[in-house]
This record gives sequence, C-alpha cells and structure tokens, in this order.
Amino acid sequence: MALVAAAAIGLTACSGGGVLSSGGDVNTVDGALSSSIDDAIASAMQQSGSTEAVVGVWSADGEYVTGYGDGIDGSARIRGAQATQPVMCALLLDLVEEGRLDLDREITEDLTRQSGVDGVTYRQLCDMTSGIRDFKGAYTDIFANNPSRPWPEQELIAQGLSDGPFRWRGLNMHQSDTNAVLLARVLKVETATDISSLLRNRIFSPAGMGSSYYPDMSTTTVSGTTLNGLTYPSSGGAPVCDVEPVAVAEVSPSMLGGAGATVTTVTDLKNFYTAYLDGAFGGEDASVVTTGIPTKNPDRDQDGNPTTEPDTAGRQWTFGMEKVGPLYGRTGSITGTLTAAYHDPESGYTVVVALNNSSAGAGFAKSLAFEIAAISAEAGSGPELAWTAEDQRGALAKAAVCQ
Repeated sequence: MALVAAAAIGLTACSGGGVLSSGGDVNTVDGALSSSIDDAIASAMQQSGSTEAVVGVWSADGEYVTGYGDGIDGSARIRGAQATQPVMCALLLDLVEEGRLDLDREITEDLTRQSGVDGVTYRQLCDMTSGIRDFKGAYTDIFANNPSRPWPEQELIAQGLSDGPFRWRGLNMHQSDTNAVLLARVLKVETATDISSLLRNRIFSPAGMGSSYYPDMSTTTVSGTTLNGLTYPSSGGAPVCDVEPVAVAEVSPSMLGGAGATVTTVTDLKNFYTAYLDGAFGGEDASVVTTGIPTKNPDRDQDGNPTTEPDTAGRQWTFGMEKVGPLYGRTGSITGTLTAAYHDPESGYTVVVALNNSSAGAGFAKSLAFEIAAISAEAGSGPELAWTAEDQRGALAKAAVCQ
C-alpha cells in the first residue's frame, strides 16, 4: 500500500512554487511546503489503506490544490459527508434572513406529524442542543457492507428518536447527525421545495460552489471525475482486516441525507467555509456562526443550572460546526470517502483533505487536516496552533487501520 501511495503522488502531484498544473491542480506555494504536504498525504494514504486523495491548502502565501492517484486532480468531485453538513445551517440562516423562519421557532409548527420532537427549535438543530441522539451507531456494519442500500429519511429519524432524548434539551450539547436530517426534512416541508433546489439557488451559487450539488437520494454514483471509494468490510463496528479493501462503486447518499449527502470539491468547500464564516448568510443573525459553546457539558442541579465551570478553553461547537483553536470546520465519513475542511476566518487559512478509504473514520481525516495546518504554521504560512505536526502524526499512527 505504501508503494501504491507513493506511485499515486508521482502520477499527479507537483512540487515547487509558482506552477499551475493541468486540470484542477494549482501550486503557488514554496517547494519545501508542498513537498511536506505531499509526504503527509502519502503517509496518511498508507495508514488508511487509501489509493487516491485530494488536498487543498490556501493561505496568504499561496495555494496548493492537487490530486493523488491515476486520473485524479484537484478538481475531482468528492462525497463531502459531514464536512458539508453546515450548508444546511447556512440554508436555515438564509431563510431566517428572508423572514420565512425564526431560529427559536419550534419545528413542530412546520413538521406537524413528527412525534418525539416537541420543544425542539430550529436553532437547536444546528447548535446540537436538541438532545436528539445520533442514528449512525446502529448502522455501522450495514453502511460499510451494503453501501448502495436506500435509507428512507424517516427511518434515520426514527432511529435517532428511538431511545428518547438526552437530558437538558436546549442546554447541553450532544453532536448528532439526526439533527441535520430533521433540518433537511422540515425545511423541505416548510418551503415546499426540494433540498437540491434550495441549496443550489440559496447556498451553492452565492458561495461560488459551481461544482457542488445535492444528489437525488436514488442516485448511487457521482457525476464527473471522482474518487474511487474503498472500504474494509465491517463486523461489530470494526474493520475486517484479513481481506483486501473492497471497491465501492455505488454509494447511496441517503445513508446521510441532509447530514452529508452533498457532492463537492475541495475548492468549493473552501469557498463555502470562507463565505459562511464571513457572515454571508443570516443577516443580523449571522453572528451565531462563530458563537461557540463548550462541547464538554457541565454538571447541573435539578433545575438545570450548571454546578461546574464551563470548559471555555477546549473544543467548542458553533452553528453546525466545531471550533478547535482558531480553526472552524467539520470532518466526515461516508462509505468510501473521508473528508475534512477547516478554515481560520482571521488569517484566511483553509485546509481541505479527502481520502478514498473510509475505514479509518472521520477522526483520521481531521488529524490529517490538523497535521497539514501545523506543517503550514511551522513554515510560516498558517495560523498559530496549540499542536504540532508531530502531535498529529502520532494521532494518525494510533488511528491507522489494518496495519
């Protein structure tokens, strides 16, 4: 696999500053920096069992956008998974700015036939304080072993609601993809318009996401050049490592739906996060995008009042994404693809990565993005971070799959 990764880099990646490659590859950064990024990608490909990847890095000193693997360049389309989930919150804010909705409106006013969500507001679906549980845990093996299976939206929602909510709705934060699936459903019902059209007209076009689209849930392939997905079979929620990775020719976007079905590119993701964090959606309410709450919930008394101090120094959750140090963004996984996208609105730095084997999990892609951000920072081309590239290499080594 290491030889495959190295060969993949040799096929399409280029080093050295000031070079515009064919297709979608761009390199205007220092040669030493691009070489270090290539090395990080090669190692991550080997550790994750990937044969293809795409990376995009943008800073005040230049940009580096390239693909790795036969026929893959920086313009390749990717299944963005949860890295695209904030587009749903941007859509909500756009409708709020128009006066169609209010963030503190209860969703049952528009989703009148949905049980189990009494008291849940639109705001809570994006700041993850609805108390609704995540649906994915019960389906890990099915997602990996039968990726083309169609998933009715209501089935995912029902699974998330099956065990009842966490305590302290509206106060405690619990990250759950069911929130985004519910948000997509209620926005579709409230506007009487399909999500594909809403996102295309209200988010993708204004944000300069010309290669992005929200697919029909019955379509299992991606149009145009895309990563060729791989996954190890799964048993008991863990990869089965005594066989080779399985090619994933078809993946049902319905396994995530509103939580991450969007097809995009690394450059489109960069454009989205830049616009979203610059306040392009929501008007007067756009400040919620960067308003963080601790992801570590405090202890509470019987009335819900906190009895311990909030962890304001740790990981924060904002409106549809996390904040770690100066970086805002998301990482995600859908069968056959891992994606991570992070942006620092103060410096303008952005890093987006995608790998074509999903078995190592979303946290692996996050560590890779953070390693590249640290490499950039150590080269004087990125924001100041609380971690080093070596820290993230250690995290990647621990998360390596089937080694």
